[in-house]
Amino acid sequence: MNMRIRRVTIISFFIGATLIFAASYFELFFPPKNAFYLGILGDILLAGIKSLGLALITSTLVNILKNWMEPTETLVKNDFINRLTKCEMKELKSKIEWELYFRDNNHDKDNFYNFFEQELSTLLNDCYYKYYRTKIECKICENYITKTIRKKFEIINPSKKEAIITIPFGAEMQKVDSIDINKLYTIKKFTVESSDYTKEINDSLIINENCIESNDAYCIDVHTSWNVKVKKSQVIDMIIETVVPLNDVCFSNKITKPCKEYNLIFILNDPSYQLSWHSFGFMGNHKDMLIEEPMDNGLEFGFKDWILPGDGVVISINKNENI
Repeated sequence: MNMRIRRVTIISFFIGATLIFAASYFELFFPPKNAFYLGILGDILLAGIKSLGLALITSTLVNILKNWMEPTETLVKNDFINRLTKCEMKELKSKIEWELYFRDNNHDKDNFYNFFEQELSTLLNDCYYKYYRTKIECKICENYITKTIRKKFEIINPSKKEAIITIPFGAEMQKVDSIDINKLYTIKKFTVESSDYTKEINDSLIINENCIESNDAYCIDVHTSWNVKVKKSQVIDMIIETVVPLNDVCFSNKITKPCKEYNLIFILNDPSYQLSWHSFGFMGNHKDMLIEEPMDNGLEFGFKDWILPGDGVVISINKNENI
């Protein structure tokens, strides 16, 4: 942008000077008594050329002074930023960041600010959750625990291009005596806006058992996924039922995209058990923004502002020693 301004300024100045000198040349060498004298119309034409040259020089000087003295607020209001190319914007941004953050520091280019700036800038054009709400109803049975998990969230696409978002389903699970492995993880509902895909998603559900060969207690792998096209926004609603042994007492809920409004409710039907919880990621470092509301039979958990991919909460079910 600065190069273009300099170029236009120099060209305007030289055109203006050339016009004035050309008009003066004709007046000097072709006076009224000369055979090539053009008369009154010629005088008017030469006067107009002089005036045009003077106007160009004057406007150039005014613009130089204006750009030199003009405050940043005025430049922004006059759409100065919009006249910059993308490379010029990045260069301006880099200079402003250096003035704001690095003038008095000894940071090199390979610093954590540049790392996070690059990571966050990639998220700006990606989809995010306008809200993400989860409700878990947990029941303690004789030899297992059942959880009914309802998730409802709205995906927003800030880009002008249609996005394809993959909605994952699945878990690593343990065997439960007297329960068929196909009953350990069941998708009871899956809708995208008003379209119901419950049957289709269950038909695609894959359950692999590797308990004989594996020493890992979590030897059952459950997984599938569903691709959703998002032009502007899509609301996803799902209900999942799981069955786990009594020793599988932890539940984790992790966000995969930036989220503007996060809320989780965990309800436990058995007073002989109690809950403990721990937030992790960005939420874990901003306790003042957390909403933690213990209830008689559970917990409501939320966050007052944006959270980042990887943030979430772990809830543990423990025997109530006070009973």
